[in-house]
Amino acid sequence: MDLDCSLKSCKLVFIGGEAPEAGQTKEFFSRIRCVDNVIAADSGLDTLGQYHSFFKDFGLDFSPDLVIGDMDSLRDKSLLEKFGCAKKDFYPHDKDFTDTELALMKARESDGNGSSFVVLVGGNGGRADHFIGILDTFSFDYRPDCWLCGSQMVFFLGQGKSLVASGLKKSDYVSVARTTSFFEGGKIVTSGLEWKPDAGKKKGMPSLSNRIHDEKEGVASFFAEEGNFLVFLPLTAAFAFAKPK
Repeated sequence: MDLDCSLKSCKLVFIGGEAPEAGQTKEFFSRIRCVDNVIAADSGLDTLGQYHSFFKDFGLDFSPDLVIGDMDSLRDKSLLEKFGCAKKDFYPHDKDFTDTELALMKARESDGNGSSFVVLVGGNGGRADHFIGILDTFSFDYRPDCWLCGSQMVFFLGQGKSLVASGLKKSDYVSVARTTSFFEGGKIVTSGLEWKPDAGKKKGMPSLSNRIHDEKEGVASFFAEEGNFLVFLPLTAAFAFAKPK
């Protein structure tokens, strides 16, 4: 299997809620060659401000291109002035789509050929309905490719796609879920885990709190043979995707 260990470009969407500390994502962003679009949704601008300050010393510019939402939960209003060059797209509080959904839609709108890697940052903790709403976005065309939340990163693994994770420890939790639009069936093929997610449950979440079998090797692989899945990994893991043939 030929692996691609870096991402040519990505689009970042910062949203409200708990996000990893910027320093915790240094390994993740070391694999990003270029950030070509940055969007902040409401209080995601607070998180973006922290990431902007941290990563400017590492050659990554997280200045927002677009600030979107109803801005009802933004704590530091001075950021609107600091990033005054960003386009502003404000919405009323009562609307059909959440600020997160609107931001993801905007990210995909500027993704002409669908080749960009969209990363969602934030949204962990707090209200369970908000968390489920974010999880549900993986079932739509505007879905993110990766979600950085809390101490985990969640990868969308569409049918026919492969992902390899390395640097895993026995104490690391590795989980696999189906997307909400693919609750039943499908097949995911894995290696390196203590038990195989496709061995038992045919509905819902195939594998919760799994772990690697061999810490010395520290590698696990995932292939979505049929259906769409989500792979939950610790932020400390390295990752690579199989190159398209």
